[in-house]
Amino acid sequence: MPATKDLLLIYPRLHYPSGDVPLGILYLASSVRAKLGITPEILDLSFSKKPVEAVRAALRESRFQWVGLSAMVTMAAAARRMAEAVREMQPEAKIILGGPHATTLPESCAQGPFDFLALGEAEETLPELIRKGGGEGVAGVWFRQDRGWTRNEPRPVIPELDSIPFPAFDLIDLGQYKRLWFQLDTLGRPIAGTSVLATRGCPYRCSFCQPTLDRLFGPRLRKRSPENIVSELALLKDRFQIDGFIFLDDTLIVDRKWTGELARKMIAARLGLVFGCNMRAELVDAEVLGLLKEAGLRKIYLGIESCSDRIREQVLDKKLSREQIESAVAVARRAGVKVQGYFMIGAPGETRQEVMSTLGYGRRLDLDDLTINITTPLPGTYLYQKYRGEISLPEENFDYYRRYAFKERELSEAWLRRKQVLAYLAFYLRPGKIVRLAKSLLSPALFPHTLLKLKRVF
Repeated sequence: MPATKDLLLIYPRLHYPSGDVPLGILYLASSVRAKLGITPEILDLSFSKKPVEAVRAALRESRFQWVGLSAMVTMAAAARRMAEAVREMQPEAKIILGGPHATTLPESCAQGPFDFLALGEAEETLPELIRKGGGEGVAGVWFRQDRGWTRNEPRPVIPELDSIPFPAFDLIDLGQYKRLWFQLDTLGRPIAGTSVLATRGCPYRCSFCQPTLDRLFGPRLRKRSPENIVSELALLKDRFQIDGFIFLDDTLIVDRKWTGELARKMIAARLGLVFGCNMRAELVDAEVLGLLKEAGLRKIYLGIESCSDRIREQVLDKKLSREQIESAVAVARRAGVKVQGYFMIGAPGETRQEVMSTLGYGRRLDLDDLTINITTPLPGTYLYQKYRGEISLPEENFDYYRRYAFKERELSEAWLRRKQVLAYLAFYLRPGKIVRLAKSLLSPALFPHTLLKLKRVF
């Protein structure tokens, strides 16, 4: 008989593997370990060629009292399949679904093979659920009973982020992630890096993110202390030998005083790490960029979205001008910081002319890299709510790299995909860019990174 264990956490990412670690699962694992003294097993399917068989193999080796899955809507079908495999092999296991999918579409998730849904932040929810052995009285949980689903009251957000233990990087194969981490490849050399989250929440109201971010993290921006962040960075460097990292925060410099203090703490710690971060274009200025560069900043990621003022402001609620975008790129250039632009094509009501204008704008801006996604109305967002009648793609098939979610009128998925691919080729096959691309393709260390990025598009 296989040994009985407490908890298995499954991360069902079956498409687009990358060097980005599953931070949500790692935070849950560290919280369970700290609060209950239980070390869960993590089954990360990101690199599994036969994910169902991987789940079955883990279940043949051990019996688990609890099995948790965390999923975005793009992983919904995979999460259901993995849960069905658990139910088939270990019907007595209690199966929990958490993450953005459960939080934004709980009614839909309740139709699946799950016993519990954990909504919102679950670092306190999961340990309490396991300790009590069931969902009765556990805030933030829906749980199945004979008479149907019981919906407990929402759980308040965790007020002090410093109280959450650092992610359990030791429970995954971090070496594999570091080898595939491509976030700072723009610097021209392989960098062993990972992801760090310094804040939770976002004060901005972009229609493609909100109010889903509020439902996940609350309406107020919460920040870890600079000392806490630097301690995690020191641990990652000393124990896991990272050379760099990326802040996953939606934007790092909302609070300039806090950002300045963080930069100064990083400088004083002499970590020698390079990093990248997301920034709102209107918040970029020479002073803050200079201080962050001294702390190790080498690349910023700007959400530009569209060249069309109509699409950017009226559909996406970005509230950002082209002048602010162009100023941010120029300031970064003068500071010697690399810039990657994020673009979206195929917004509801967008014309072919507006799409082509956006793709041309991406080439004209002085960017080092660009990402072109197809506008996807993630469940719970204002974009999803406003244009729900225009959505034709089932939510489980959402894929912002390749699929068009809206009814095809002037725009079609085939046309958007063709223009997306051609725009990438036009950007990266230019003189200067093509030399860096060739070096990446010829580099044994960087070639796997380039291959992963190409698979998202081609």
